[in-house]
Amino acid sequence: MVFGRIRQKLKNKSSSEGTPWQRATAELERQRKEQEKLHTTKKSGMQFFLEGKKAKKKTSKHLSESAKTGNRQGYFVWYGIFLIGAIGSGFLISPYGKVKDIYVEGAEAVPEQSIIDASRLTGKLTTLGAVWNDEKINAYITNALPQVKTAEVTLRGLNDVTIHVTEHETIAYVYSDGSYYNVLENGTVADTKLKVPIGNNPIITSFEMNQNLDDLLEQYLQLTVSVQNSISEIKYTGTEENPYAITVYMNDGNEVKAILPSFAEKILYYPDIVSQLGETKGTIDLEVGVYFTPFAQSVEEGVSASADSATPTE
Repeated sequence: MVFGRIRQKLKNKSSSEGTPWQRATAELERQRKEQEKLHTTKKSGMQFFLEGKKAKKKTSKHLSESAKTGNRQGYFVWYGIFLIGAIGSGFLISPYGKVKDIYVEGAEAVPEQSIIDASRLTGKLTTLGAVWNDEKINAYITNALPQVKTAEVTLRGLNDVTIHVTEHETIAYVYSDGSYYNVLENGTVADTKLKVPIGNNPIITSFEMNQNLDDLLEQYLQLTVSVQNSISEIKYTGTEENPYAITVYMNDGNEVKAILPSFAEKILYYPDIVSQLGETKGTIDLEVGVYFTPFAQSVEEGVSASADSATPTE
């Protein structure tokens, strides 16, 4: 009974595990399937890699062609610009590009022909050369004509140039030997002679072209614009005892006595002094302190002095 159970158990075990040949065959089949599965996985990865590389290559090729097209267009643009520039430059430096007409803009006090002469521009110079030598031409004009502050040369068409001028402002006139000379905002006295002054700027008279005039201009430049505009004339009235004396005639009718060293400092008080005088006109003495003498009193004193000094007739 026991032997029968043992035999049955061995039989079941043998049938479930199979014979050695069957087990070997099953093992070989399993290994074959695993190898096929591994091969398929490798093939899929390789195929994906090759397809990605192919797509990337195709995209790169497309971008390369686009870049080449853009470069060709850029080359054409730059070539066109270069060609136009070369043609224009060639014309400007050729005999056909020489200066034909010269125009002047911005000149008021200085004659236009004087500016053209000072610029040294002639028909022998090309328009391109005139523009390139702009700084040198500016130096020619400003050195020859102190009234000119700046001068700039620009093209006007193909054969013409324009000189754009900025002038120094005239702040007064010096009257000497029958002519008027501009006093410029930088303190320079221009050499140009004028028969009559232009505008309502103060007139400086009886001064010689010496240190006294330089001292006056140094003082005058310190004045405010409002005070400068209130002056009609500045006259040198110096003597041996007082070589720095000046008389200033104001537009409102008053006269001011002053001396050169303190003129700018004391004349600044003029508006306050006048506000206290009201409508009374006279002489304001600023030489030492501040003194006011009405014109009527001055006339009376003069008449009285003349009567006292008269010799009675028999």
